[in-house]
Parts: sequence; C-alpha cells; structure tokens
Amino acid sequence: MKDNPHATPFAALAALLLAAVPAMLRADVPLPPKDKFLLVVLAGQSNMSGRGVPKPEDKVAHPRVLMLDRGGAWVPCVDPIHYDASTVGVGPGKTFAEALAESDPSVVVGVVPCAVGATSIAVWEPGRSFRNGKTDWHPYDDCVARVRRAQQDGTLAAILWHQGESDCTRDGGYLYQARFPAFVARLRADLGAKGVPLVVGQLAQKNATGWFGKILSNVQRYTCECLYGPGAFVESLPGYQLNPDGVHFSRDAQVDFGKRYFAAWKGVREKLAADPDYWRKETPPEDLAKAYPIPEEQFDTLAKIPLAPEIESYLFPDGVPEALKKAREKDDGDASTPGTPRAPEAD
Repeated sequence: MKDNPHATPFAALAALLLAAVPAMLRADVPLPPKDKFLLVVLAGQSNMSGRGVPKPEDKVAHPRVLMLDRGGAWVPCVDPIHYDASTVGVGPGKTFAEALAESDPSVVVGVVPCAVGATSIAVWEPGRSFRNGKTDWHPYDDCVARVRRAQQDGTLAAILWHQGESDCTRDGGYLYQARFPAFVARLRADLGAKGVPLVVGQLAQKNATGWFGKILSNVQRYTCECLYGPGAFVESLPGYQLNPDGVHFSRDAQVDFGKRYFAAWKGVREKLAADPDYWRKETPPEDLAKAYPIPEEQFDTLAKIPLAPEIESYLFPDGVPEALKKAREKDDGDASTPGTPRAPEAD
C-alpha cells in the first residue's frame, strides 16, 4: 500500500502520534490475533456518528466488541462511540458490531469511529479541514490515520458510510456524482481495502425522496455495488422515526438500521465467498448506471476534481463535453501560472 501523495503534514503527524502509543497503553483488554480482530470503520456525518438518545442498554459493552477511543486506545464499545459533538448519541455502529461478533464466536470486533457531523462530501478529501464548533476537523486525513492505527492490531472487515444531508442542494447534489466515487476509490487505495465490503445507508425518506436525495441515492448505490464494489446500499424505511430536529434518526431507528447494515454486509460476504469478482460481472440497471446531467455552470468546479476514466464514463457516457475540456484547460493554466494559486473548491 502506498502513502497518499496528497497527504498533509497534519495527517502525517496524526499517524505518527497514533502509531507511537505503546501497545500496553493502546489496549485496555487483551487483543486476539490480527486475523481474528475484525475492524469496522464508521464514516460520514452525524447520522453515522449518531444522535439517538441512549438507553441504559446502550451503555453495556459486548464482551467481544471494542472501540478505538480518541487517544488511539482500544476500550469496551458503548454508545456514544463518536466524539464529534456534544449531542452525540446512538448510531448504527454498535448494533452492527455486536451482530458481527455474535455471528462468529471466534472473533473480536474493533469499531473505528471516523464520522464528523455536518460534513459535506467536499471536505472528505486529503488536506481539507472543517470547522465544527470550536474544533478544526480533518475528516479524510483523520479517518485514514485512525484506520491505519487500527490496522496495526486488526484486519479491515467492513466500511460503513452514511452521509449526504449536507449535499442535498444544487451546489452539492450534482457534483456528488463525481466526488463520492472519487472518494471511495481514494479511500480503498489508501487503506488497502480492495475487496472489503462498503455498506452505504440511505438518507431519511424526507431527504431521499427529494430531487437531490434521488441523485445521491443513485450514485451511492452505483458506486458501492457496481463501480467500486463490493458493497451494498441499504435503504432507509418510511417508518424510521426522526428526532425532533427532523434530521437525525431516533435511537430505535438507528438500532434497526444497524441490524440491516449487518444483513447487507453478510449478503455481500456470502456472494464474495462464491465469487470474489461477482460485482464486476453484474450488469446494473440502465437507470442506475446513468448519472444525472451536471449543469454547465458547475464545470469550473468539476474541472478541479480528479476523475478516473470509469467515473468520467459514468458522468459522460457520450464523451467529455467541450465546455468541461475548456474549463480544465483554464484550470491547468491557472495552476501553472507563477504567482497564481489554484482556487480552492467551495464547500
């Protein structure tokens, strides 16, 4: 596995600090052999970190489920798992991890919390920072550093993703079709996660049924199940109750979502056991494999997003538009002109 060429000094420092924690201080409980310590990454925004109000049972740890705390130590896994906000609570992670542990008595599960509330997909890129409250987060760099730290002890088994509420807008929705697959491809490469199931949860129905919610659902499903599989897309249910804020899933909804994340993960694992390349051979429905047209007004921003050929083919099956080619030529010229800084992407 190669280091990310775009890694920032912050990311390098974070990785060094986490790696420097002595093994005897990193774990409060004995760890199993590396191949029996299965790692589950939780990434995305607040509905992954969780805002459900905990019940007493959420504070009880499963004997074979641990979580990586903020300082890089393995501790018993209880909700809240994350620490990105004062309102953090129950998400789907603990339920998923406990179901995984119960499915195989020989393993221990390690949960790696990486979600940051209110983040758009644009800040899940190397070198990007995001200020939430009084804290400057580096969502992508922090995630990579924490997972690499966890991989010193265990084996990556699952990546769970729930994000998109911050992108249900004209500015975010259309470009999500470029940014999300680029993010998944980069994350798989940086974590050496080829073949690791990626399970993506759908937004709440009130968001998922809107115009941009449909765009996000389409590209999330296509990316995790077809373009950069293996993976599965898990739809939210109309009956899922939201908190009074109308945005975050309730505690009970999150617990059920966690069970359905696990069922989806298990289904992917069964398919992989039969054929490791099954997802490459399946033909996606025509409406799933076709992106929504990106407005030309957004080509200047799109030109700044590095796209693999398969992403370009998804976005532009009839070929890259001339207007985008011109925007890229202009961007290349601006980036190469002495004294002219490359414009940052908007959040």
